[in-house]
Amino acid sequence: MSFRPHSERAQEAAPFAAGIRALAHPAFRLPLLVLASSALGASFQLPLLYLVAIAVGIGVILVHSYHEVRDDNFSLDYIAFLALIVSAATGEYLAGAVVALMFTGGEALEAYASARASQSLEALLARIPKRALVKMERGATREIPLASVPEGATIIVRHGELVPLDGQLLSASAILNTTNLTGEALPETIQKGAFVKSGSVNEGEAIELSVSGTLKTSTYHRIVSLVADAKRDQAPLVRIADRANIPFTIITLVLATGTLLFTHDMSRALAVLVIATPCPLIIAAPIAFIGGLSRAARANIIVKHPAALEALARSSKLFFDKTGTLTLGTPRLARITLSAPDATEADALAYAAAVEFHSIHPLARAVAAAAEERQVPVRVAVNVIEHIGKGIHGTVDGVSVSLAQAVQPHTADDGIALALTVAGTHYATLFFADELKTDARALLGMLSTQGFETAVFTGDTRARAEHVFGKLPLTIYADCTPEEKYALVERARRDGTKVAVVGDGLNDAPALARADVGIVFSGTENSAAIEAASIVVLGSNLRHISTLLRIARRSLALAKQSIVVGIGLSVFGMVLAAAGFITPIAGAVIQEVIDVVVILNALRSAGSARDA
Repeated sequence: MSFRPHSERAQEAAPFAAGIRALAHPAFRLPLLVLASSALGASFQLPLLYLVAIAVGIGVILVHSYHEVRDDNFSLDYIAFLALIVSAATGEYLAGAVVALMFTGGEALEAYASARASQSLEALLARIPKRALVKMERGATREIPLASVPEGATIIVRHGELVPLDGQLLSASAILNTTNLTGEALPETIQKGAFVKSGSVNEGEAIELSVSGTLKTSTYHRIVSLVADAKRDQAPLVRIADRANIPFTIITLVLATGTLLFTHDMSRALAVLVIATPCPLIIAAPIAFIGGLSRAARANIIVKHPAALEALARSSKLFFDKTGTLTLGTPRLARITLSAPDATEADALAYAAAVEFHSIHPLARAVAAAAEERQVPVRVAVNVIEHIGKGIHGTVDGVSVSLAQAVQPHTADDGIALALTVAGTHYATLFFADELKTDARALLGMLSTQGFETAVFTGDTRARAEHVFGKLPLTIYADCTPEEKYALVERARRDGTKVAVVGDGLNDAPALARADVGIVFSGTENSAAIEAASIVVLGSNLRHISTLLRIARRSLALAKQSIVVGIGLSVFGMVLAAAGFITPIAGAVIQEVIDVVVILNALRSAGSARDA
């Protein structure tokens, strides 16, 4: 006998345990009640228990229909409602119980998914810092809740901490990572008196701020609130089944009513309604998109909701964030210009790497990475002193070496530049930039040839963005705040365009949440953006976007095909039922056969990568 490790057994049991926990959710109480009533009714031959199941189904349909009609939506509920009423009136209790279980189960799944989305949003809100370190009288400090911090109070933000409230910088200087706000990876050095937005991360020494405004008016809180507003106000997705619903309902009602008028046989009319209970509409599209979801998962793409694939398949405009999405997202040494007569790039990089080895600044890491990549000989620096916001200097091979931010970069699109001084002489200038991912050009070209309208929004300047993208086929929106990104998506949706947004940071979260479908790269592990998006791409490879689009379009095509086949078979069955060839019980069996055909066809969306 062989024994498997406990960890393996635990991993295999995890999906089962998750399923049990899901069934314990309040949303599943009614379908479980319907299932229990139907099972007991069948076991003990008690029609009353069937009627309980039917009554629950009718109640759920009435409540759901009330909300749908109030929102001017025409739903799939009416055929099911008629089938339940007629089955109860004619004594066909089992058929009615099956319809009730089908409907309440579908409602429960939708409610459960909505609840999970709300929990994710609550988790995002919970990540906002709760307390701030406030400087009191006589130099004492005390942590107090953010909501209690008064305007004008002095707060202290330590190294690595997120700035919790907007304020004016009281310290001499600060190095801030503003990725959460602008999406840009390059750090920003500011001086005393500058305005600091909450959501920035302090990458230098501890700083002091004089608070401006309150928690509710702070930049970071407003970004997260935008995500909440977008989730709450997002228009309901018009699914493929909704578009097929009206003609199918009309055909059903005409056939059922005509059968009753001409034959005066309620049993025939019920058989028509049972076969017409819109299982193909309810089942076909979800199964096709769930199959696509499974296919995407095998390609390291996590689709949170199957309906997101349909939304993506129908999208015609794609907004991309720049930094970390189309570009690498980390500062890299782009080039070196030499100033001293005897200077070489290798020597310049060796001097710079020697002193920057002692710094944790993002640009220091970029210098070290470039030196390692170019296999520059290692030099050792001593007596290294770093002045946050001003520069770093030390002694290398007995020579004084310093690096400081260059006063005037050569052009507006050069990004951040560091001036290297050796032995008191300007030796070279090091320029840093964010580089385009290797597969970005291929992806943007493919999207253009397929008729997609593509655009990029960025917190960077237009000059730098144009320098990165050159003549690529896309529209550039520069200097964008999170609010402006949100507004761009909102404007496109108001024009009737189906919009997809691809991003990776907190600054993208409002736009991701407001789009018809939001796609986020998880390479940065930014939990706020992941919570706001509908689709998460594991890693940062842009080829996954083209794979995802193929999967979404194939899933939509199979959903349409399954619906057409399902409706066609249902209509044929309804005609036979109206002619008296099919009884209500036989109709229930036939409907199940139709369901199996539809499911098997829709499951083709879970096919191989070649199919996708």
